[in-house]
Amino acid sequence: MITHNRSIAVFDSGLGSLSVIRGIRSEISKENIIYFADKKNFPYGEKSINELEQIMADTIKILSTLSPKIIVVASMTPSIQILSKIRSMTPIPVVGVPIPLKEASKLTKKKHIAILGTASTIKSRHLEEQIKSEVPQKIFVTKFDASQIIDLVEKGIFLENDEFTFNTISKTLRNLEDTNVDVLVLSSTHLSFIRSHLIKMYPSIRIIDPAANVVKEIKQFLKTNNMLRKNGLGRIRIIVNGDKTEFESLIKTMGLPGPVETFPTNQ
Repeated sequence: MITHNRSIAVFDSGLGSLSVIRGIRSEISKENIIYFADKKNFPYGEKSINELEQIMADTIKILSTLSPKIIVVASMTPSIQILSKIRSMTPIPVVGVPIPLKEASKLTKKKHIAILGTASTIKSRHLEEQIKSEVPQKIFVTKFDASQIIDLVEKGIFLENDEFTFNTISKTLRNLEDTNVDVLVLSSTHLSFIRSHLIKMYPSIRIIDPAANVVKEIKQFLKTNNMLRKNGLGRIRIIVNGDKTEFESLIKTMGLPGPVETFPTNQ
């Protein structure tokens, strides 16, 4: 198969990939997509580095058999902690989802930004190193563990229970209004789905969603390497290693019709 006709493989531990896939379908709609939802290993944010490396090795091995032209790690936990390790696992180009701290640092006028992410991301030394490297010392950084929000997104609760969603966000960010934070960075692709909730609750705070940034990076990479698909409307192949029926129902509700395949990965 000609390289530019090969698919873009996108994966994470569940629904987070959809925020990236939506961007791909909007910005580079001719591209074919393989969407792998690694539901069996949700959430990545609670895995140790060793566990995460094994999960990534298993997943990359499976995706490589499908001959994609690029693999997108649509989860910020492995992207932040072990992206270089993942890239060493395959000759296929690998793109991760970085936390856009440089962008946040440029946007803040009150010199105070907040980061919303998984427990492991918030506590990781990799994030601390990135903050020291990319955020000027004069800017204060506050971190919030958004694990409960990420869980309700993965379960689809945000689609049917606004009150519970708003309450969970309020509890997670209960100290936010006591600060002068004016930029909030979403450091999980799951959090893209509650961006509208955050805007309603905190209209004076700028929300940075990294999912849009990674789509730009994918498009630029494919264009630079002459790998953009030239004709037709892209198709999507959906694969899950968890409960197929439940997942199929959930993604249909989110506007992504099946069919959904099951894959005996990470056994």
